[in-house]
Amino acid sequence: MNIGAKIRELRKEKKVTQEELAEYLHISSQAVSKWETGASSPDIDMLPKLAIYFGTSLDNLLDFDQSKLDAAIEQILIESGRGGKDPARSEAYLRKALEKYPNNDLLLTCILEDMEQQNGDGSRSAEIIEIGERILSCTKDDSNRIDVYRAMAETYHQMGEQAMAELYLEKIPGVHFMYYEIAAAIKSGADRIQNIECAEDLCIDKLICMLWMRRLEAQTADETAAIDRQVQELFDCFKRFPIYRKITEIMEDYWNSGRIMEIYQ
Repeated sequence: MNIGAKIRELRKEKKVTQEELAEYLHISSQAVSKWETGASSPDIDMLPKLAIYFGTSLDNLLDFDQSKLDAAIEQILIESGRGGKDPARSEAYLRKALEKYPNNDLLLTCILEDMEQQNGDGSRSAEIIEIGERILSCTKDDSNRIDVYRAMAETYHQMGEQAMAELYLEKIPGVHFMYYEIAAAIKSGADRIQNIECAEDLCIDKLICMLWMRRLEAQTADETAAIDRQVQELFDCFKRFPIYRKITEIMEDYWNSGRIMEIYQ
């Protein structure tokens, strides 16, 4: 439905004439008539006045359906194959979708993640910074904003700009509890099990990454060997659980190949 048809629908619901609406807006009834027939559209500064008059939101006035948009974006993300082995393909697909949904912060954030995967040599750092700033200028989602802060901190660090890296690092709130951890504590039954598994899955890769960083700081061969033994025991433990076997095998491969830090790129 175009905006003219929506204005007509709302006017009929309110049981007012074109003349009465025009009088409220201090315009001619002919202008209202042109809106409703699609011959012209109201100026952007007229939209809040219309929304107030009809007692509705701008989204409703513009016939904006968030659920339909969310569903469309979700389908695009599925079709892009993001999170797979071809981030370049995913990025290209998402950039094409961005032409239809400009400044959609979820699309932009996923594009940023794809770019990070391709930035092993640092050749795309400037682009990552640019798109990160673009997301920060338009997103209203706190989780997106924090993920961008992470990307900016890591990218500036990779570029050797430590002051900027730490500037963005300080924007990331310290977290003492995870959602899944608290949910597991207050829920029961299947919900508790699901949240326990989510928390454990998250903890596996974080713990392994921290042990790798500790290994980098090891001062002696004995200290390095002790960390290696500890990590192998963790791998062996978690691989006994079918639900964690895949993520554990991935982490073990990253550890053995010395690629653990790629998780932060």
